[in-house]
Amino acid sequence: MTKSICYLMLIGLSTFIFYSCKPSDYYYGEYLDKGEIYYPGRIDSLSLIPGNLRANLRFRVTTDPKVNQVKVHLRNSLSPTVTIETYPIVTGDHGKFKIINLENLAEATYTAQVYSFDAKGDSSRLVSTNQFIYGNSYIRTLVNRSSLRFESSEPDKIYLVFARENNLPKEGNFYPMQYTEIKYSATNGESKTIKLSPYKDFADVTDIQSQTPVEYRTVYKPIDNSLDYFYTEYRTLDYKK
Repeated sequence: MTKSICYLMLIGLSTFIFYSCKPSDYYYGEYLDKGEIYYPGRIDSLSLIPGNLRANLRFRVTTDPKVNQVKVHLRNSLSPTVTIETYPIVTGDHGKFKIINLENLAEATYTAQVYSFDAKGDSSRLVSTNQFIYGNSYIRTLVNRSSLRFESSEPDKIYLVFARENNLPKEGNFYPMQYTEIKYSATNGESKTIKLSPYKDFADVTDIQSQTPVEYRTVYKPIDNSLDYFYTEYRTLDYKK
């Protein structure tokens, strides 16, 4: 019995010594052989700023000096196709905002995925954003502001009166209707343009030439930082006095 216990103790001690003699990196050495994974610095503050069938891709370039280009993967909700474009990052770009102009887009929601690359071809982790791009379908939803009449309630004054806009936010806050553009011919033959705020209901056209038309259209922006204004069709109102 004593011999059996001693024998088992000897086996246990041998096993302990065997495993203790293995190198410290025995269990993870294969991962060390591959080295530490390096990811180039990725961009920051990515946004897609919409316009009329175009957009600006805006982002802050990483401060990682090894990054020398970015690749943009662009896809819209109407197509399965992804377009990939490469843009250089030059000395002086690092840590600064960069703007890429995107033209000839469709009226759809776009997703942009951006990767940074170094000279070895190593890629950063992706950064993505999405935004709806506006076009003719949006324009068709716009409504021209309604004109009511010419008014001469004050001596030597002529006003073009418009219907009052309802539910306007507090002045200074964003409102899609930007202004109404009014064009007319003055008595001196000059062509004049007035931009009437949605917060005002009448335009002073005292010097309008008799028996001439007034043209007007209303101007919109879908969001505050839109690249473009969007316009309704011109409407015409004749001044006959």
